Amino acid sequence: MSEPLHTAFLRNIVNHEDARSEITGRLGKVKTIKQTVSTGVSMIYVVRKTTARVEMWIYRGPKPHQVDEAKSIHQHFLQHRDAIEDAFGSPLNWNHGQRKTAYSIQCDYDDFRLEDVDRWQEWADTMVADMNRLHDALRPHFL
Repeated sequence: MSEPLHTAFLRNIVNHEDARSEITGRLGKVKTIKQTVSTGVSMIYVVRKTTARVEMWIYRGPKPHQVDEAKSIHQHFLQHRDAIEDAFGSPLNWNHGQRKTAYSIQCDYDDFRLEDVDRWQEWADTMVADMNRLHDALRPHFL
């Protein structure tokens, strides 16, 4: 394989027949695919060596008032958590603990392994379907 594993895997998502262009961006230089859906709100596919996730990422900037704006947007969605998770079909992760200036609502895949190439199609199918469901569940609550 001539390209990095992350790039090769993410190409499967970008080219997936069920990937929606309004929530699936183009392949970039990092280990993600990001598509902005509103000011400071993006839908992102994240792939690492031993984990992956699909998420709605809320980031308005690093200044205190921008972090407060992001928190306010996250709180808005959090008020609709039950409806969002019911529409999604399972619980979501609402707290990515390592972030200080951004918030997310995400579906994590802790059993993902990038080197398991034989499962790439299965993972691409799952992640694209989950991203579509996540967007559909969140969309009625967009500000």
